[in-house]
Amino acid sequence: MSEERKTLFTAKISTGKNTFFIDGNQAINHHYYISITDSRRQEDGSYEQKKIILFEESFKSFREKITEACEMLERLAEKRRDEEIIEARKTFPRAFMKWEPEEEERLEKQFKKGTDIETMAKAFDRSSGALLARLERMGLIQPEASGE
Repeated sequence: MSEERKTLFTAKISTGKNTFFIDGNQAINHHYYISITDSRRQEDGSYEQKKIILFEESFKSFREKITEACEMLERLAEKRRDEEIIEARKTFPRAFMKWEPEEEERLEKQFKKGTDIETMAKAFDRSSGALLARLERMGLIQPEASGE
């Protein structure tokens, strides 16, 4: 019986135009390695793929540095989001706040009465985009067709 490599773990992560495949394998020599494949669809329908191979002696240091980078960037993204919320609330005081049931009832009544979006946005201290998203979530309007 011939020996062959074994795939012990597989995962797929889709992010926009890229799909990442992560495979945990055992080589013929019984050593372990991880392959990370970045696959991107091209305009002609073909796929461009790039692959990184990590051998078992690198697992610990790679995991530590990836974790460190992710944690730092997540903190920065959270800080940026907090700053964006503060900025948005200068114009729309209720931006990013939870919708209360009473607000939704008022919104539905106003919408069914035919009040225009801009007027409702001012009345609810939220952006017109936030109102449209809430009306969509409430099932009162259909999602707009995406241009993607």
